[in-house]
Amino acid sequence: MPVSQERQLRKILVLANIVALIIGLVSVVAASLLTHQQVLATVLSLIGGAFVSAAVVTLAIGSLTVRETTEQVDSAVLRGLQDVLGPIRSPLFVGALSAYRYDCLLTVPPAGDAHPDYLYQSFRISYRTETLPKTVSIACVASNDDASLAAYTGPEFLLRWMIDDNLDPDDPEIFTIGAVRVDNRDLERRSVVHETAIGGKARVDHFSVPHEASVTAGHSVELSICARKFIGNDRRVRIQAQVFRHVTDAEYRLTIDPALKPTRLSVSASEVSPLGATHGASVRPTFPTPFSNLAGLIQLPFPLQPGSVMAFTVDRDPG
Repeated sequence: MPVSQERQLRKILVLANIVALIIGLVSVVAASLLTHQQVLATVLSLIGGAFVSAAVVTLAIGSLTVRETTEQVDSAVLRGLQDVLGPIRSPLFVGALSAYRYDCLLTVPPAGDAHPDYLYQSFRISYRTETLPKTVSIACVASNDDASLAAYTGPEFLLRWMIDDNLDPDDPEIFTIGAVRVDNRDLERRSVVHETAIGGKARVDHFSVPHEASVTAGHSVELSICARKFIGNDRRVRIQAQVFRHVTDAEYRLTIDPALKPTRLSVSASEVSPLGATHGASVRPTFPTPFSNLAGLIQLPFPLQPGSVMAFTVDRDPG
């Protein structure tokens, strides 16, 4: 409705309320004067009281603007939804990973490297979790079929990683596990298991969690990995990270080796599935020009649902 028509309508309503108020007051006064006619006085008193009450209430409500009314309704609805959904969300956060941090460094292979078409992708992941199993695992799957990762989705897996099916997951130049720490304590590697995966093979490293960490609540987890990412002569490289559990307060950082000759860096969180309001998100390059193509940052202070994907796309000059 146009503003002029809205104002005109409000004036008409105010005028009608004033008339109703006057009629009500007149009726009340007349009722007080006709005390000798009890029936008529009672009727006039009831009618007058109704007119006065209706007019006063309507004038009070009419003093609010449409915007104020809408804001009050939205606020009431939001509070209602929070009261209803709060108990539903709480159980989801029991197993959520909090203070989630992902730091990644992309570097070009040195001269004479056995895999010159593959970048080095080194990354560190850290977070806090309430509980840990007695054994945690990291899986590296050599396959080109995403379905091969489905077998490694249990809570005991700290990480599952896919490499090209022509690469060897046992080759330290392809996939290397650095630190695996719980509460600032390095975990002991218990065993390495080789398995057949869909479209290839898998290597699963198992680590023993100290007894006190498996029976108490609240732990910090940290792991560092170095893997290889195919690039060849591609002008565009996409680095993405996907969460497989509920995550809160997530932060993703990517730093690029200038030797990669990046010409543009795009940062995206368009495939994120939030759990609740998405206030405070920051998706941007880390540094100003001329270094804006060397580092990117994604900050998501709200809860994320499993399957959320954060992506960095690097355009480069392969010449």
